[in-house]
Amino acid sequence: MKRIFLFLILIQSGFAFSANPSEVFAEADKAYIKGDYKSAIIKYEQILSDNKVCNTELYYNLGNAYFKLTDYPNAILNYERALKLKPNDQDIRFNISIANTRIEDKIEAVPELFYKRWFVSFREMGSANTWAILFISILWICAGCFFLYVLGKSLFIRKFGFYSGLFLILASFVVLGLGISIYNQQTNHNQAIVFSGSVPVKSSPVDSGTSLFVIHAGTKVSLIDELGDWVKIQLADGNEGWLPLSDLERI
Repeated sequence: MKRIFLFLILIQSGFAFSANPSEVFAEADKAYIKGDYKSAIIKYEQILSDNKVCNTELYYNLGNAYFKLTDYPNAILNYERALKLKPNDQDIRFNISIANTRIEDKIEAVPELFYKRWFVSFREMGSANTWAILFISILWICAGCFFLYVLGKSLFIRKFGFYSGLFLILASFVVLGLGISIYNQQTNHNQAIVFSGSVPVKSSPVDSGTSLFVIHAGTKVSLIDELGDWVKIQLADGNEGWLPLSDLERI
């Protein structure tokens, strides 16, 4: 089965496993290959729950298993969780696009401004860890430029050290901002998947509120406000309204 690599779980999770993950993973893999997707899901979920891991490969494989059972809301949920951890993964994005063709709602997203698209594309070239490593590396190079400026024997070397260090300091702030941005994107749970078959979106957070429109299971929404057991959602096309929190599962 594609993308099942146990050692990646050991590296990425950073947690001690309470059960033998190699055995559980092997069982899940074997069940998937046999077409026993329900058993595979149980095993993948067991690894997630027992070991509290937050791992791209597990979410991706779990999404594949749910997709095979035509449980598209759960498939999309787990694909989206995988994408949060690895936003530049084209395989995950492709699977999400396929799963979205199998749900009822076909929502056209509002086009983003070009500079926002560029920023997001550039940010997603690396993970939070990648940007953090790059930030630290730039600081070390800055330190080298400082020594060139202080200890340089010629005016050219001192100027080179000064201006290079100044440029790298500015670059380090950009890299730091990118790292913080993608970290916040990965850790904020302000998006969710609808799990109820058909949900009327209300104008206010009460059952008696006016129904504005209806959305269906598998639709991705952004969470912009909460009040008690209700949450205000926004669709990709900009439409907004209130839903019971129980109808959603946070990504």
